[in-house]
Amino acid sequence: MQTQPQDSITSNPAGGRLRIGLFTDTYLPQVNGVAISVSLLARELREMGHAVVVIAPHFAGYCEQDPNVLRLPAVRGLQTPPFDVALPGPRATRALRQMPLDVIHAHTPLTVGLWACLLARLSGVPFISTYHTSIADYTHYLGRYGDLQLTRRAAVGFSALSCNISDQVVAPSAKIQKLLLSQGVRPPIRVVPNGIDLARFQTHELRGAWRRRLGLGADDLMLVSLGRLESEKSLDFVIEAFAAVAAQRPDAWLVLAGDGSYRAALQEQAASTTAGRRILFPGMIDRAEVPGLLHEADLYLTASTTEVHPLSMIEAIACGLPVVGVRDEALQGMVADGVNGWITPKETGPFSAAVLRLLSDAGARQAFGQASLSLSQQYSIQAQAAALSELYAQLSAARAGARPARALSAVTRYKVLLDRGRRTRRLA
Repeated sequence: MQTQPQDSITSNPAGGRLRIGLFTDTYLPQVNGVAISVSLLARELREMGHAVVVIAPHFAGYCEQDPNVLRLPAVRGLQTPPFDVALPGPRATRALRQMPLDVIHAHTPLTVGLWACLLARLSGVPFISTYHTSIADYTHYLGRYGDLQLTRRAAVGFSALSCNISDQVVAPSAKIQKLLLSQGVRPPIRVVPNGIDLARFQTHELRGAWRRRLGLGADDLMLVSLGRLESEKSLDFVIEAFAAVAAQRPDAWLVLAGDGSYRAALQEQAASTTAGRRILFPGMIDRAEVPGLLHEADLYLTASTTEVHPLSMIEAIACGLPVVGVRDEALQGMVADGVNGWITPKETGPFSAAVLRLLSDAGARQAFGQASLSLSQQYSIQAQAAALSELYAQLSAARAGARPARALSAVTRYKVLLDRGRRTRRLA
């Protein structure tokens, strides 16, 4: 493990700037919402003058070039989806304790996140956790035991435990705040929406490159969904609904951009429909090319009900796309029914009817697209970083003022942590 970041973590930043540790079990080069969100946040916090270090697992075959990213030894935990489990040991613990961090912020609740909590308790600094993923919605990745009621109950209990050992919890959406409260989470929960670099998505020039690459004409209607091709994204529902749309609109094409373990099953389903040749799978899209793809699309589709606060949706509306989506609280604030899109029940009839309604009305698509641009303004990475920076400062100041004259020993802190965990398990 690299033990000395190039950033000013080891010095005391001037002007009230903070030394921040962002801990995550998933990070670049992996492509998912958490990895992208943490990388954007780290960059923006540094732009604000803070000293930021990211702590993440090492991924086989990847050579880290950023001196402010510290990689932990890791082993492969899951093959589908690929997931490496970090194994922080005594050397890593000693190295991190030598860094005078002002705040520790975990973005995942697994080995890196739990280790971050231990470091915070040993160092006496505030520990914040962001709940990016509804864990109970992903137990199917555990194989044949994943769908057991006992497994799902355990996942809910673990979610509550990982939050209850925090000083402050951050929820990216009101949906998740409500979920955590229902699970018995006790620390304060603040809603801080995810943000993106809006300028990258709002200022792209139309060049037609993606349509040429996909074999679409200028007058064809391109419907897009962007993200991991996994079962929880309900893309099988999207394909089924599109088949009904395609029967009435021979100029409509569906582009499912991304990759994942469910891709082969989706391709097989698509091939079985009469619209199979108009359902395209371009694979994983380079991040730099995403704005171009979205700007050339006519409509964005989503049917997932397991989202927290999807970056892909923010990216779509930032590109001025109208949306048709399945009713889910995660879309609140990003998609307003009848304003920048249509929200339907998760039924193919109403969903396909809403798609057809927009495809037949170019004026509505344009008006909805303008509304999407307006709604996207509240989801900048600058706004997210500013909100979190303010929260960090408040917690750091409160901890400094409340710090006891005689610090607890490491053993005592560890016992306190275990006791908090036992209380949480009794409540779960």
